[in-house]
Amino acid sequence: MAEPPSMPAVLSGALVALFVGSLTNTIVGIALPTIAGELGGQDQVPWVASAALLTMTVSTPLWGKAADRNGPRPLLLAALGVFVAGSVLAGCAPDMGTLIAGRAVQGAAAGGMLALTNTLIAGLVPARERGRYTGWFGVSFGVASVAGPLIGGLLVGLPGLGWRWCFLGVVPVALLAALLVRLAPHRRPAEHRGTVDVLGGALFAAAATGLVVLLSAGGRAWPWPSWPTVAFGLGIVVLTVLAVLHERRAPDPILPPRLFRTRTFTVACATGFLLGAVMFGGIIYLPQYLQVVRGHDATTAGLLMLPQVGTMIVASTLSGYLIARTGRWKAFPVAGCALLTTGMVMLAPLAPDTAPWWLAAGMAVLGAGTGMTQQVLVLIAQNAVGPGDLGVASSAATFTRTLGGAVGVAAFGAVITTRLHTDLPSARAGSGLAGDEVRSLLGTPERIAELPPALAEAVRLSYTSGLGSVFLLAIPIAVAALAAVLLLRETPLGTR
Repeated sequence: MAEPPSMPAVLSGALVALFVGSLTNTIVGIALPTIAGELGGQDQVPWVASAALLTMTVSTPLWGKAADRNGPRPLLLAALGVFVAGSVLAGCAPDMGTLIAGRAVQGAAAGGMLALTNTLIAGLVPARERGRYTGWFGVSFGVASVAGPLIGGLLVGLPGLGWRWCFLGVVPVALLAALLVRLAPHRRPAEHRGTVDVLGGALFAAAATGLVVLLSAGGRAWPWPSWPTVAFGLGIVVLTVLAVLHERRAPDPILPPRLFRTRTFTVACATGFLLGAVMFGGIIYLPQYLQVVRGHDATTAGLLMLPQVGTMIVASTLSGYLIARTGRWKAFPVAGCALLTTGMVMLAPLAPDTAPWWLAAGMAVLGAGTGMTQQVLVLIAQNAVGPGDLGVASSAATFTRTLGGAVGVAAFGAVITTRLHTDLPSARAGSGLAGDEVRSLLGTPERIAELPPALAEAVRLSYTSGLGSVFLLAIPIAVAALAAVLLLRETPLGTR
């Protein structure tokens, strides 16, 4: 199948859309202290990040199914339009409630942008040639994930701009992406296979919502060992069972169970879930280490993440090129999972005075492993299904990776918080801080420097110890992902 003449422009639009969709989850973190200071509502700050994660996770499979019914181009344009609306709402928010609502709209749109960019290109390019493009997708996703804190720090710190431009600044970029995506040919499926599965979508969304809310609020809004946790857990199990039973009978289900009878598709999604937990742990908590423990500002911390960004770009681009050239793909996720495991082993003994070159080397290994796996798994999932299921396959691969990231961030965050509560009682008592204010100690470098010296040092040591535990816990997860990809059977990539 020949590429359309507008393919370079369409690819550029898809890359820009993927970049801003990924950026929305990483650019805001560094601005949260400033936002809380201006709008108030310190107790609602965690939901500024969690609201987007929740709606992004829930909406991803729905966007993919809609693309299989109506074609990816109009759905991607709709997602970009919704993203612009959510960004404007968040950027102009007069209070914390409006900001959270805008973030929720942003997240719902980002779920479509992350899944549908892959679907759009998959419908235009054969799987054998798609490796070239998935390599660039890996670059876009990786740069957005790691550069978010750097860009956010610059916007917050520059005179005349401020935190609102973390939301308003992406609007012209999203509009540019929409103009380029419009050049893609519209290829609508010839026929529908049944009515819209509203009930299945509702059950699926409710189960995913419950899981993300539980992971986001557990340990913050209520303790993990408590009745709310048990009630949420039971509700999630019941909703999941009902969704699976319904999807098995639905004429055109949101997430067809028949796809999971294909071992390659199932293993690709399971591996994506495991790698999501490992990958997002490194992306989220390493910048915090650089600020909390090392005392760097947001801009410097972002620059120090460049070893991870650089190797991610090189590995993603090179693996995509080699897949397109040779048609062989299994070696790349195997090598990537091995590198991720190695990177976690290197960073597990992290200390406040770890040599900068060793820290940079560990980041570089993590970046290379991420670049060789994340987009290749999407390609594998797409290649395992028929043309009519490309949207579902792309969204399922993206959904499992996002859900894995949510689980990893919540679980690893609980480990760090528990370590702080364990290590800081005496130092905290001496400073007069209450027990429920432990998380407030992890502020900006300037705020930590204002703490009493003994307490500041205790915070740095405790956070480093907790982060080391996170990397130790991530090692068996990365090994499990490696074992999973070894089970994959290398099937030929499609040429149509």
